[in-house]
Amino acid sequence: MRQRMMEAQLRPPVALVPYVALARPATQEGWPLRFEAADDGADEGVRQIEIGLDRVVLHRRVAGVAMKAARPLHAYRGLAVTLLDPEGDDDGVAIVLVHEDPALSVTLYSAPHIDDVVAEWRGWSAALGRPMLVTLADGSHQPAYTMIGRLVIGEMRARRARRGALKHRRPSVYRRRGAGRTGELTVHRGERELSARD
Repeated sequence: MRQRMMEAQLRPPVALVPYVALARPATQEGWPLRFEAADDGADEGVRQIEIGLDRVVLHRRVAGVAMKAARPLHAYRGLAVTLLDPEGDDDGVAIVLVHEDPALSVTLYSAPHIDDVVAEWRGWSAALGRPMLVTLADGSHQPAYTMIGRLVIGEMRARRARRGALKHRRPSVYRRRGAGRTGELTVHRGERELSARD
């Protein structure tokens, strides 16, 4: 154990890119998604993350001891757009898979500008089936849209009034065939029958 701790201290820290741009799997076979992310509390400042369609698993090593935290995907509140530096001049944004415990939240996308953030936000929300969240000034989150599972519920619209060339046409209910006439039926007797016989 002591030797492992010494090796961890002697290894140089892993250089991570400043921004995250994960490729979403296009098919079911592409899941789970595995990648590394910065973690100040872990040895070497790195943790391994595995995101599946049903759970999120975080692996990290602290003081030489391997740790694993697995959480179901539905335990995450949703995908929030946040500023990388809320109090500074930096315009960088990130899309974060938000958990009530901030240590379990996962950044899926970050960039120095907001150009592609909405497309990535919608794409990750659809891929993981978690709601899109808006980050408020106090740091709390609220849903951007009402959702049922992976479906976004839109607002109900009033029925459109009829207009145009067909506005004054006769309603189709009057074009239905009427019932037959009641009364006695005509019976034909004693007439010669026309038929083809050999």
